[in-house]
Amino acid sequence: MSSAPETSPQDAPTDSTESSTPPRKSRLATVATRILLGWLLFVLVGQTFIWGFWDPPMGMSLQLLVTYGMVVVTTALALTWLAFFAPLSRKARAAIVIPCLLLIGAFAGSVRDIEWTGDMRLIWHFKWQKPQQQKLAEYLETTETTRPVAADVEIPEVTPEDMAEYRGPRRDGVVTGPELTTDWSADPPEEIWSHPCGEGYSSFAVLGDFAITLEQRGEDEVVVCYDAATGDTRWTHAYPASFDEAMGGPGPRATPTIDNGQVFSVGAEGDLVCLDLLTGQPAWHVNILEANNLPNLEWAISGSALVLGERVIVNAGGPEGNGLIAYDRNSGDVIWKAAGLKELPEEGADRNWAGYSSPMLVSLDGVEQILSFEGHGLRSYDPKTGDDLWFYPFHSGGGDPGVNVAQPTVLEGDRVFITASYGRGCAMLKVSRAEDDWKTETLWDNKFMRCKFTSPVLYEGNLYGLDEGILVCLDGETGKRKWKRGRYGHGQVLLTNGQLVLLSEDGEIVLVEASPDGHNELGRQKVLEGSKTWNPPALVRGRLYLRNHLEAACYDLRADASTSVETASVDSTPRSE
Repeated sequence: MSSAPETSPQDAPTDSTESSTPPRKSRLATVATRILLGWLLFVLVGQTFIWGFWDPPMGMSLQLLVTYGMVVVTTALALTWLAFFAPLSRKARAAIVIPCLLLIGAFAGSVRDIEWTGDMRLIWHFKWQKPQQQKLAEYLETTETTRPVAADVEIPEVTPEDMAEYRGPRRDGVVTGPELTTDWSADPPEEIWSHPCGEGYSSFAVLGDFAITLEQRGEDEVVVCYDAATGDTRWTHAYPASFDEAMGGPGPRATPTIDNGQVFSVGAEGDLVCLDLLTGQPAWHVNILEANNLPNLEWAISGSALVLGERVIVNAGGPEGNGLIAYDRNSGDVIWKAAGLKELPEEGADRNWAGYSSPMLVSLDGVEQILSFEGHGLRSYDPKTGDDLWFYPFHSGGGDPGVNVAQPTVLEGDRVFITASYGRGCAMLKVSRAEDDWKTETLWDNKFMRCKFTSPVLYEGNLYGLDEGILVCLDGETGKRKWKRGRYGHGQVLLTNGQLVLLSEDGEIVLVEASPDGHNELGRQKVLEGSKTWNPPALVRGRLYLRNHLEAACYDLRADASTSVETASVDSTPRSE
């Protein structure tokens, strides 16, 4: 009896549809892998373009923001692929993904806070590191503050070599003083003193033995007078005020002004105080925002007080920006208000376009006037009445308020140079008048200098400043760029004896020759910790007084150490009233 033939598994009939269609999970894995590989290729090409060819209008800030976004998306895609689609066993995938997630969680949990540099670089502060306020408190416990009696100290007179106010007597960053050492390998700048300080971005006002700045200490703003020679505290004056903003950070922005035995200081929340130079005792205190029913700026009140005779002039701002106020230096009473404050509605304003520059006294077409670089543009005021003389629209930032920070620069021929970041650039204008009719004319306008937090300086007809963190030289006549080189971040620039003294954002002193022929760096030295030094330095008789939101210091830059650093007994020339 014959048996039926057996059919092997290989000979068994199959469904052609099933054999040609991969499982659903396999198809998803293929799609996920292609998406990840495509994204990685996009990132490679994108990063090559971003860092190799792209010059964005906001400088490195935009490059970093795009890069951060790519890192986040890449991390999320890679972990998702590893967790669900990698050609590994479930245990193998878990062994990779779970530790990665734990590491990310541990890192995030260890972060105390984050700071941003001017280029949007991230600065991580971890929980095991001492907070700045703790470092400051520990330092203050080891020091003593002695309040001198007025009779013990003579009030020094202001000389051309002093920097008793923001960026010097003309607020142009040009310093009169001795020659500086240029061979820093053999004769580097010498540290005179250094110690922790409070937060904020104020500079030093230096006169004689007094070096005065404004700091954030806990919940108080504190005007601090240090001994210029030793760094010891002479006196302090504190009042409740605490401004903080995620991008800019905490603390006051403006620099105190020393004038005729008095100190005038403007805090981040609008506190204007008048103090005795010798003792720190207050004479009067007014909040310029509350007194005018105005909101604060997004990054706080930043303009330093301008003292002209009996008038203390500050910028309170307003919805249109034209908000200068003159106070009596002895009583604190209002002498005049600009039109923008006279026209405020009774309920106040819902926005403030003050800008972040400081008022400055200049002479144009033979007429003394106050220039104020406000949120909407550059405005000129009559120093005696506060009346508007002329206005030049110049808006940066695209937001509310406009971010105009740099001090205007006045050139011969009644020309004024202004610059701003956030994609705006710079412009040179010509100011003229026929009787009482003022006129402004644009001579040139370009994007070759975009100053964010810094102000440019002028030397022999050329303008030097930081274009989104890179040093640039422009021809003041034509606006053409002579050269651009040297990344110093959003630091600060002074000029003395044909040399640029830079304080980089990373806390380095840098000496550069001020020449249109090219970038020639003469010396560089790290002097401050941290990576966010935005505070302008003060250079007085060859000594550089500098600080950031972490520490304060003084360095001797003199070429001849025998050159006197004492206050010269030269009569000061008072500015007109």
